[in-house]
Amino acid sequence: MLTEEQQAVVQHQQGHARVRAVAGSGKTTTLVARVVHLLQQQVPPQRILIVMYNRAAKEDFQAKLMQALAGTPLRPPDVRTFHSLGHRLTESFVRWGVLPRRRLVQEEWMVDRLTRQALTLLAQEQQEEAAPWLEEETLEGFKSFCTLVKSGLETAADCYASLNLSGQYQHFVQAFARLEALLEQEGQMFFDDLLWRPVMRLVEQPELQARLQGYLEQVIVDEYQDINAVQQRLLKALVGQAQVMVVGDVDQCIYEWRGARPEYMLRHFHADFSPVTDYPLSRTFRFGHALALAANQLIQHNLERPPQITLASPRAEPATLVQGQGASWLLQTYQAAATEQQQEAAILVRSWSQSLAVQLAFLKAHQPFRLLRQEHFIFNRPQIKGLMAYARLAFFGQSGQALNFDHPKVQQDFDQLLSFPTLYLSEAERQQCVQAQRQAGSIGLDAVLAQWPIAKRRRVQQRLKLLEQLRVKARRLSPVQLIDQIMEATRAPEVLRKAAANQEAADEALRLIEGLRRYAERGPASLEAWITELEQAQQEGSAMQAQQQEGVPVILTVHAAKGLEWRWVGLYGLNEGDFPYMGRFGRLSAQEEEAERRLFYVAMTRAKHTLVLASGEAASPVSRFVEEAQLQDALQLAAALAAPAPPAQLQVRYPELQGHYWQQVHPGAAPRFLAAKEHLKAVSPPVAPIHTGALRAWQPGAEVEHSRFGRGRLLDIQGDQPKRLCRVEFAQVGVKTLHEAWLQLA
Repeated sequence: MLTEEQQAVVQHQQGHARVRAVAGSGKTTTLVARVVHLLQQQVPPQRILIVMYNRAAKEDFQAKLMQALAGTPLRPPDVRTFHSLGHRLTESFVRWGVLPRRRLVQEEWMVDRLTRQALTLLAQEQQEEAAPWLEEETLEGFKSFCTLVKSGLETAADCYASLNLSGQYQHFVQAFARLEALLEQEGQMFFDDLLWRPVMRLVEQPELQARLQGYLEQVIVDEYQDINAVQQRLLKALVGQAQVMVVGDVDQCIYEWRGARPEYMLRHFHADFSPVTDYPLSRTFRFGHALALAANQLIQHNLERPPQITLASPRAEPATLVQGQGASWLLQTYQAAATEQQQEAAILVRSWSQSLAVQLAFLKAHQPFRLLRQEHFIFNRPQIKGLMAYARLAFFGQSGQALNFDHPKVQQDFDQLLSFPTLYLSEAERQQCVQAQRQAGSIGLDAVLAQWPIAKRRRVQQRLKLLEQLRVKARRLSPVQLIDQIMEATRAPEVLRKAAANQEAADEALRLIEGLRRYAERGPASLEAWITELEQAQQEGSAMQAQQQEGVPVILTVHAAKGLEWRWVGLYGLNEGDFPYMGRFGRLSAQEEEAERRLFYVAMTRAKHTLVLASGEAASPVSRFVEEAQLQDALQLAAALAAPAPPAQLQVRYPELQGHYWQQVHPGAAPRFLAAKEHLKAVSPPVAPIHTGALRAWQPGAEVEHSRFGRGRLLDIQGDQPKRLCRVEFAQVGVKTLHEAWLQLA
C-alpha cells in the first residue's frame, strides 16, 4: 500500500514535478505506480518516456513495471538511459545528414590505444618526450578530463581552467583536440560521444530542436541529482510541451567528477521547466529511527540542500549503530554479527588505499571477502606489487645468489623494479631490459643501455645500483627499513606526485604505501617472514577472488555502493584527511566539504540494520562527520521513541532537529529537548599527550618531529586550538596533515 506522499506523486496532474526522495523511500515502487496510472488514464505508451540513470536501474525498473502490468491489456512505455537516448538521437542526425556516421568503440583496450596514439602524436608534433604523458596515472587523468569536458557545454580550455591543475598537465587541452581529430579521422567515437556529439550539434544548430519535439506527453527522469549539463540540454531539446517529472535526492549528489551538481535539482530544473510542483518522499523503509536521526544530524550541516529530513517508517527495522577503531576491530564486529547479517554485508571505503588494512586483516584471519573488480585486490595495485618485487629481488638475490631470470616471477619482479616509481620507460623498453638481462646478464643489459639517451640510461643505472645495495644488506633490514630506504632512494613521494594525474591520485598511491608500512610495523621483524606472510595472503586472496563466493562481505568504495543496500554495513578509514579527503594543503572549500559530507551520507544510508563506523590506524583525528552524526544522541532518541513512557527531557546536541523529528513520527507529547553542554565525542586513537603550548608561536618553516615519520618542515597550521591541524612535509613520506598533539619542535 502506498503512503499519502507516494499517492500524491502518482496522481500528479498538471505541470512539471520535482520529487525529493530520501534514501530508501520506495521511489521505484512509486514511479511504477505513476506509470501504471498514466496508462490507465489512456496516455499512449509511445508518448511516455522514462529515463533511468544506468542499464542496471533500467532493467530493474522494466522488470518491476512488467510485473505490475501482468494480466492487464496495458503496454509498457519506452524505458531508456540517457546514453541510449543519445544513441537514438545520433542515428537520427546521421539519417538527416547532420552528423557523419562513426563506429562506437566499446573495448577498453581500444580506448587506451587510441588515447595513447593521440598523446604520442601530440608529443611528436611538439618535440616532447611521450613517456611521462603515457604513465598510467597521467593517462587515466587525461581520460577523466575528456569525460568531464564531454559532460558539459564549455570548451576544453575553459574546463581545464576551472580545474586549477598544475602546469605539468597543460597538454590536456591540446591532447583533447588531437584525440578528437584522430577519432574523426578513424571514423570512431567513445561512449561519452553518444551524448556529447548530438548535443553539441544541437547547440550549434538550435533549429534542429523543433524536429525532435511534439512526440511526448509525459517524461519521467530518475536519479535527477546526478544529471549534468549535456543531459539537461538533451532533456530540454526532447521535452517540448510534455510534462516532466524528475525524482532524486540532492543529498545523494556524489558524481561531481562527471559533471553533476546539486544546483541542477535545486535551481536549474525550476528555471528550465516552470511552473513546478514539489513533492516530498520523506519516509524511508530501509532503516529505523536511530540511523535516520544520525543521517539527518550529519547532512543538516550542508547549506546546498532543501529543508527536508528523513523519517523512518513504522515498518522499518530498528537500526544498530556502532563506533570503534581499526580494521581488526571491524573484522571482529562483523564476525560477531548474526548469520543473516554476515551473508548480506558490505565494507565501504572513501578510496581504495583505505581498503588495504581491511583486506590484510581479513586475509590474516582467513575471512573470505569479495571485490567487484580484480584490479582492486591490493596485491594487484602497482605500488604494492612494486614494493614486493624489491623485497623479493633483494632478499632472494643476496649473498651472491644469482637470480633465475628464466623464471617468469623473476622477470615480472625485474619489470616492476623498472616501473615503480616510474623511470618513464615504455613497456617495450622495460621488456627489452628484462630480456637482455635474462639472455646475457648485466653485460647484455649494459649493451642495451649504451644505446639509450644519457638521462634515461642514468635513471636505470641508479635503480640497478639501489637493488645491489639492498641485496648486500637484505638480511639485516626489517620490512619497515626496506620500505623506507626504497622510498628515500627513489624519491618516491616526489616522483609519484609528479607522475600522478591529480593530487588525489598521488595521495592514493602514497597512502597505499603508508598502509603497507603500518602493517609491516605490526608484522614479522624478519624480511623473509614478512615476504612469506604477504605471499601466502596473496595466494589465499587470489583464490577467494577467483571463487567470488556469495554470502561473504563485499569491499567497495562509496561511489560504487550508490543505489545499493545491505543489512550490515561497515565504513572504514573515518579519519580527518581521509574522509573527508583533504589534499596536501589540508583545507577544504565550503563546496568541497559539502560534497564530502554528501558522500558520507550516502555511505551511512546503505545500511538496513547495522551501521559500523571505524576509524583507521592513522595518527589523525576521527572524522568530523562522525561527531556531526552524534550516534549516541540518535540511539537515545530512538530508544525514547520506542519506550512506553517517554522521558520528561533529553539533553542532545541538536534539540531543534530532534524535537522536529519527534513531532513528525510520534503522536504523543515530546520530551523537553535541552542543548547538551557536553556531548559524546568521537573515539580518538590513544596517544601520549604532548605539551603543545609552544605551538602557538610556531611559524611555517619550523623543523618538527614525529615519532613515526621522523623530522619534517612545518608548512602551515589550520583551525583553532585544541583542534589545530598541521601540514608537514616529511623527507620520507611526503606531506602529511596531523593533529598538533602528535608533533613537537625539533
